[in-house]
This record gives sequence, structure tokens and C-alpha cells, in this order.
Amino acid sequence: MCAKELSRRRVLEIGGMSALGALLASCTGGGTQGGSPVRGGDLVYATNMDIETLDPAFSQNFSERFAYYAMFNTLVAYDKDFNIVPELARKWQLDKKNGRMVFHLQPNVKFHDGTRCDAAAVKWNLDRLLDKSTNSPLLGLLSPPVTAVKVVDDLTVGIDLDRPWRPLLASLGERPGFIVSPTAVDKYGEDFGRNPVGSGPYQFVRFTPGSELAMKRFDGYWQKDEAHLDTITMRHAADQQVQMSMLRAGEAHIMDALSPQLAVTLENAEGVALKTRETGDWYACQMDVDKPPFDDIRLRQAIALATNREGARKVLFRNEARVATSPIGIGWAYDSADELTYPFDVEAAKSKVAQAGATGLSVDYINSSESNYQEMAQLLYGAFSKIGLDIKVGTVPGADYYTKVVEDELNWSVTKWTPRADPDGLLRILFHSSGSQNSTGYRNRDVDRLLDEAAGVFDTAEAAKIYTEVNEIIERDAPYAWVVWPNTIVAHREDVGGLTLYPDSIYRLRDLWLTANL
Repeated sequence: MCAKELSRRRVLEIGGMSALGALLASCTGGGTQGGSPVRGGDLVYATNMDIETLDPAFSQNFSERFAYYAMFNTLVAYDKDFNIVPELARKWQLDKKNGRMVFHLQPNVKFHDGTRCDAAAVKWNLDRLLDKSTNSPLLGLLSPPVTAVKVVDDLTVGIDLDRPWRPLLASLGERPGFIVSPTAVDKYGEDFGRNPVGSGPYQFVRFTPGSELAMKRFDGYWQKDEAHLDTITMRHAADQQVQMSMLRAGEAHIMDALSPQLAVTLENAEGVALKTRETGDWYACQMDVDKPPFDDIRLRQAIALATNREGARKVLFRNEARVATSPIGIGWAYDSADELTYPFDVEAAKSKVAQAGATGLSVDYINSSESNYQEMAQLLYGAFSKIGLDIKVGTVPGADYYTKVVEDELNWSVTKWTPRADPDGLLRILFHSSGSQNSTGYRNRDVDRLLDEAAGVFDTAEAAKIYTEVNEIIERDAPYAWVVWPNTIVAHREDVGGLTLYPDSIYRLRDLWLTANL
């Protein structure tokens, strides 16, 4: 297996590399796990499952998308490098003359309830998101550029736009593009989020919040040979030590991405393999800019100056990370020449606190109970504690943390976000004034204007220049203090095949197979 190809002694002998770095050298890449697909088996994924709804129209939590990609199809999909590829839409084109995106759909697609997934169903789904009375957090990713959705024929749907809008296509490969059964939504109403019906390779069986989500293979799937497993179960385990114990004991096949400190403890685990890739995920400290004390930019600058990024990269991530300088760490808009606006300087941070008249001020620093957040929070606290603030450290349960962040209940905390195929997808929800997950309360008219301008530019080289300008403004205003772009490290049983690591760190459970049953 990959994780045992190098003995402990040999790992330590390789000069210039950490033990983990050498270990992962032969386990690296986003490519697909080798071997031929095998049909059958029951896969268990041990995860800190923070699922609140199985209705994509109301989704905001990270782990929900792991389930969605198994149960639903998106209008378009991504490959392992975030290129846009066909899914429900087999092809598409932009009719510039009429300002319309036209999608040609796959034939003979049915939802799990036996109803047709056709142009009428796609229109119904998009209209549902566009209807303000639905109150979907996804509305801002479609409106205002989308003015109407029209059925051209049974397998052709047109999306009318009031302006050119490059990010639309990429957004239809994630939450706004998950297509659900209109009949099932009408049947279950508000309970659809507990009774989801899609057209994906796996269909819903049961969901017990905080315990498990069970799915089974949909034998009527339109891509007949693409669903390999009999069942997939997402089993809740908040603590990564528990997840690792399940993995070692063969009670789970795969677990959440783990830290380098934990990964190295699995190097000699029998039947366990490791896989890693560079991603655009980022850790940062976020601060509420619309309420005291972080409505004072000097305090935000102080936190940014006191953020020990190199310490986090070397100590927490054992060099399996890059120092983050912005919210874009991968893809065509990534600027490798970008430099930190506020480099590490504890004395300068202390001076900023004094200038703000905040020396001795009591400030809450509340973080998730999950081990990776706790490790990050504790390391950063070492420098934060020296800048003159009276810091009150606290925790919230990991399962509740993301919701509290999005609902603006935490004033200062460590957070983590994953990239989107188009940079607009994340920048808009976090930094545009209308952003659905703008939990910092950040408002900047120039950022709003530039984001809207960049979205209309289809030449990615030109659009990237605008995003560089956006990043400069955001970095100066410091609603976040970026820490690192970590590599994703995944531990799984050796008998798991088909595992591809994507830039967004979301496993496509639908692609997996087992060479042997547990």
C-alpha cells in the first residue's frame, strides 16, 4: 500500500524532507486510485457530519455536498482540475445575440421516484431558486443576471441573461446546479430536506441527524455502469481520533481529511493508505467588521500582523501547506506573486492595539471543538496573547460551528473555506455586500463593483487582473487574516478504489468502489 511503501527508517533517512513529506512523496496527486471498478459492497465514511438539510436549495454546510454529489446530478460537472465537463447537460452554448445560455440535456434520465428529469424539471429547479419567496441562500449566485428560464423543447432549456455572466456555468456544477424532483418537493413540502429525491447514482434510504445518512444504489441510473457500491453510509464521528480508530479497525473505509500530525500516526496502520494533493482550501481568522471591537480596522490589522503563518505551516502542517496571502490559492485567478499586506510582526500588532486605545480590552476568541481548529487556534494564540488584548478563549461544538459562523454569532474565530471552480463563486458569497455567507459584515462598494465587472469578462487573463485588484482591497481592509493553504491529506482503507481528490476537497463518493467487503 502507498502508506507502507516506505519504512519508518527509510523515511527518516531521506534528507531535506520531513518524515511526513517523504511518506507522502509516493502517495501524492489528484489522480484516480488505480484498479478496475468492482460492483457491490457497503462503503462507510466516518465524518463529522454537520448536515442540516438534504435540500440543496437551502444548503450552507460543507459536508452536505458530499451527500449531494452522490444523490443528485448537477447540470454540469467538474473534472479533477476544475475544468467544466458534461453531466445532465451533454452540451451547451452561449447565444450572444439573444443573451441566452442554451443547455442540451441527456435523454432518458429519471429521478428516483420514476418521474422524468427533463427541460421542464430543470426550469422548475432554477425558477425555485430565483423565486424570492423560496428564500434560498443561492439566489445571489443566479440573480440578477438570470432574467428567465425557458423550455425550448423536452431536452433543451434556455437561461436568459441581462448581461454576459461568466460564473454562471461554473455555479451550475455545485449547489445551484443540483437538480431535484419537482414532484417530490410538491409531495413533501418543507420536509423534502429529510426526504430527498434526485437523479444521481445513489438514492436516499434514511437520515438520522447527528448519527448517519444511508444511501443505496439506484438501479435505474441513466449512466448504467457508474454506480459500483450497494450502499454508502455517512456515519457521524466528530473526533478525528475516533475516525482513525474506525479506519484502523475496518469499521470505516474513508474518513475526513486529516492534519499532518494525525496522518503520520497512520503510516504503519495495517490496511490503511494515504493520499494527498495541493488545493486552494484556506484557513483564516475572520473578524466581524460591523460590530465592536473589530469595526476598528486597526484591531483587524493587529490580528493580521500577529498571525503566525510560518509557524502554522511548519508546526501544524509540517510543510504540507503554503502561506496564504489571499482567498484565491489555486486556479486561473491565483496570483503567485501576491505578497502579504500585513506580514508577521508582533510589535507592530501591539502598536496597532495601543493606537486603537484597546490595550487590556476583553475580546472573545471562540473556535470549533474539532481538533484541527483547536490546534490552529492554540498555535495562533501564542502570538495573539502578546499584543495587549485580554483574550477570552472558548469553544463551540464542531457540529454547530459552521452554522454559528455563517449566522454571524462569532466575533473572532478560525475558519476554513474551500475554493470554487470560478473564483466568483467564493468571493461573491463572502465579500460582496449581497453575499449569502458574508458572515463578517464586510461592505466595500469598490469590491462590489469590481466583482460585478469581473463576472462579465470571459477572457480569464483579463478577469484575473481584476481579481488581483479585488484581493488587494480585501487584504487591506482585513476582514480575514489568512493563514495557510493546506494540502488535503486523506486516509482510507486499501480496498477503496476510484478515489480522486478534487481542488474543493469534497470526495465524490459516487465514484468509489471496494475491492473487498468489510
